[in-house]
Amino acid sequence: MDTYELVADGLNFLRDAKDSAMVEDYLLSLKEVDPLAWLILKARYACAQWRSGEALQKGRSLLSKVAGDARLTAFLFNLLGVAQMRTGNLSAAMGWFSKVLEIDDPAVKTEAMSARLNLMACKFMMGEYGSLYRDIELATSEYSLGDNPRIRFLSAALRLIQGEPEKAFGILSYLSDEKLSISERNNGIELKGLVLRFLKRFHESRNAFITSIQGYANFGSAYAPFPCAKALQLSRFAGIEPPPVALVRKCLTLAKKGGWSEQAAAQEVKALLIEDDRECSEALFAAAQGYSRANQLFEACLTGLSAAYLAWKTESSVFPSVLKFLAHLAPLHPGFKCDPILGKFFQKIEPLLFDEGGENRGIRAYLIGGLRVYVGGEKIHPLNWRSKRAAKALIYLLLSPNHRIPTDHLFYLLWPRRDYKKPGNKALLYKAIYTIREALGDRALLTKRHDFYQLEDVWTDLCEIESLMRLADTARDPAEKEEYLARARKFAGGELLPELPYDRHIEEFKEHYKRLRKRLGLE
Repeated sequence: MDTYELVADGLNFLRDAKDSAMVEDYLLSLKEVDPLAWLILKARYACAQWRSGEALQKGRSLLSKVAGDARLTAFLFNLLGVAQMRTGNLSAAMGWFSKVLEIDDPAVKTEAMSARLNLMACKFMMGEYGSLYRDIELATSEYSLGDNPRIRFLSAALRLIQGEPEKAFGILSYLSDEKLSISERNNGIELKGLVLRFLKRFHESRNAFITSIQGYANFGSAYAPFPCAKALQLSRFAGIEPPPVALVRKCLTLAKKGGWSEQAAAQEVKALLIEDDRECSEALFAAAQGYSRANQLFEACLTGLSAAYLAWKTESSVFPSVLKFLAHLAPLHPGFKCDPILGKFFQKIEPLLFDEGGENRGIRAYLIGGLRVYVGGEKIHPLNWRSKRAAKALIYLLLSPNHRIPTDHLFYLLWPRRDYKKPGNKALLYKAIYTIREALGDRALLTKRHDFYQLEDVWTDLCEIESLMRLADTARDPAEKEEYLARARKFAGGELLPELPYDRHIEEFKEHYKRLRKRLGLE
């Protein structure tokens, strides 16, 4: 067997392995047979356990070693895309998946199909549910993927989002298939637990979540806190017995190896263990924001609603902030109104979600037709700052997805010819950040989280266009769809940052903006 065939065999083993000890024994035996296959499967195993940072590092280091084999190259492109997707970096993930589809070789047919399915998963994370629904229809008719477990999973999730839990439950009958991988089964069981909650079958829901948690925990997966958080929601809001303490602790330990989304799930678990409702609401809001930063919009909305409910119940000062947070998420998830736990509350607060009175809070930046930045209603003038690099750093953060950039990447954007690790160079970035914080007048608006700088409480017209287009994509009523598109067109009337015509990094966003305008029929 050649390296690719050994990798394919290893993948089959990974699919069926019941625990991490079995996998590690298998990998150890493979090392003697084919060191390259061993390294590739180690990277894949890290990805399967949601240790995304490790998977990225290992996967990138292997690209040069597989350059002569289209099959292995496509496999690694998919692996790197999945790892990026799990860090929340969806634009980078979609780039890797597109690279797979660009390989003109019939030998990569299997990997090309995986790339298409991965692109659909990206759309789910982005909340592009209408477009995803059309992709599923195409995949079912054109590629005969109607019985594919990943397609069935996404179909069931969409039914739940649309408020059809009975149909979602029917689709999940695929879980009886004995050929499912451990990951496919655990993922589906977690969704089944949520569907059962919406059907008010709380004890069955709890059992499904426990099964899913144990499956992920046995495999050593950092994803385990996701179903654990859902089980604890049931415990908190429906009085159902919580998961065993030892299992909860194991989930929190495993989450430390994960990325942003796993940390957010762990944050939600910790929040739900707080007895005081007011304190719990604030911690849940922080977790919901963490999910949002990782582009887990489904989880962000569900957790945000929990935070809003407890904040409303305790008259917490965080309630208006949670409402603002939910304003663009709630319309994407109308089916959450069917939830017997939070559905009535969702319906009650729905009119408040569209209150436009938040313009004078946080950072409000107009990037189209000329840069205008307001903080707490007061205009600031970044382009007049003495430090041009500080101004660029702020603009890069305003443009970036979720308004966050890794510290080292931000440094290289500002000083491309310097070495970030060289003594004294990091101080240059600190000075730029200090200048921004001074201008914003509130240190809490620009925070450092792990290895990222992050703008908080920020609105931009570019993000508003993207949000409105997502809402239009999801809308079923043609009149409602056109209303969202019309609002998006109002924001998209001018050029993006015309004052900065020669910045290579900004040029990428200008190309993205042109594509948005084209979809809006403006170009």
